[in-house]
Amino acid sequence: MGKFNEESRRRKIENLSWGLVSHLNDLVLLSLFLGLTLAMPSKRTGKFLSQIFKKLHQSLNQDKIRNTFYQLKQKGLIDYSKHLLNQPQITKQGQKRLQSILPAYQTERTWDDRLYLISYDIPEDKKPERDNLRKLLKTLGCGLLQESVWLTPYNPKTILKDYVSTNDLTGLVLVSDLGKDSSIGEEDNLSLINRVYKLDDLNLRYQEFMKQWSKKKPSQEMISHFFSILKDDPQLPFALLPDNWLGEKAWELVKPIFNQSGSVAKI
Repeated sequence: MGKFNEESRRRKIENLSWGLVSHLNDLVLLSLFLGLTLAMPSKRTGKFLSQIFKKLHQSLNQDKIRNTFYQLKQKGLIDYSKHLLNQPQITKQGQKRLQSILPAYQTERTWDDRLYLISYDIPEDKKPERDNLRKLLKTLGCGLLQESVWLTPYNPKTILKDYVSTNDLTGLVLVSDLGKDSSIGEEDNLSLINRVYKLDDLNLRYQEFMKQWSKKKPSQEMISHFFSILKDDPQLPFALLPDNWLGEKAWELVKPIFNQSGSVAKI
């Protein structure tokens, strides 16, 4: 029963944060950050934050949320006076934690005009190393072309060389430089990238976000919605994106809110 309740709460937290976090500490920290960011133009910060957390209280135990605030303060992630929501602040340590939660939009994406293929044939007795390699490839922004074959526009050789050496995988992982103006079969680079990274699906999500943004005032839910898409966006070199790509336009909608907020709410 305990495991069921824990899993149920985890799913609830993920739903409240648009899949950005799964732990209550991170949800409260994220909600505080977004609340402070949205409230910055106003002097009525406390009232605004009360409205933000009222929504959390409707879904989660109020005492647990209050205890989470205390835990965040004890860990040095936030600071506040006697009145919890009067003048709360996110510390430098808290900002570092937020940087690990929220993806950053990359305005500059250097590219050497090449594509790289990563393939591997790792035996079952090295399954942990194989699973960790998959996680590493995802972290590096690689896209799965087919089983055990990944594609990326960013040179992964140095990082993978270190991983292979550390985990005794010499000869089991191959990185191939496809060169400039390359293609696989009859499929050109743009079509290949679009298919592997499912860019059409991502673009539809950006389109839906922009549609909702035009109808509503900026809110915690709307900004979380944007970051949930950006989290899945591989942020490929601009030259590889389709002409109708909406990622940058979506970011331009959100960016002014962070530009006008004070340093306390910036990450």
